[in-house]
Amino acid sequence: MKDELASRLSGDVLVVGVGEDDHGDDGVGPLAARLLETAGFEHVIESGASPECDTWKIREIRPDTVLFVDAVDLGGKPGNLALLETKDLRSSGFDTHRAPLKMTMEYLERELSCNCFVLAVQPKDVRQGAAMCDEVISAAGYIEEMLIRLVPKGTAAGRIK
Repeated sequence: MKDELASRLSGDVLVVGVGEDDHGDDGVGPLAARLLETAGFEHVIESGASPECDTWKIREIRPDTVLFVDAVDLGGKPGNLALLETKDLRSSGFDTHRAPLKMTMEYLERELSCNCFVLAVQPKDVRQGAAMCDEVISAAGYIEEMLIRLVPKGTAAGRIK
């Protein structure tokens, strides 16, 4: 996974944590975002369940790469990781409060000419009130360690050469 990420991340990198903390493993995106913030990662946004509401922040930062971290049912074991491109995502319908992540990614790619990816984590349980499982907690820690190594500190968003 580290090599695949290293080959895809370029320029100024922004990490966006997506998910709901009170829905068990769905909170992996916000957890990874908090871990990165605590470690001093400069450009990270904890978006919760509605990353489309933070597109204005993303546009202000103007990253070259946006990496969304989110729980995605990959049909694998809890904590498994996959790197997905926009074209890999299905367009699920709108509800009255949120747009599909794919639509948000397409918008950002068009507006900013940036690359968008989802670092997907296989959840075990996303029911409201469920606890996050150990495998997904470990995956969030691995994501933090991996990104800290891949994205250098000290520039606007962590610039990869």
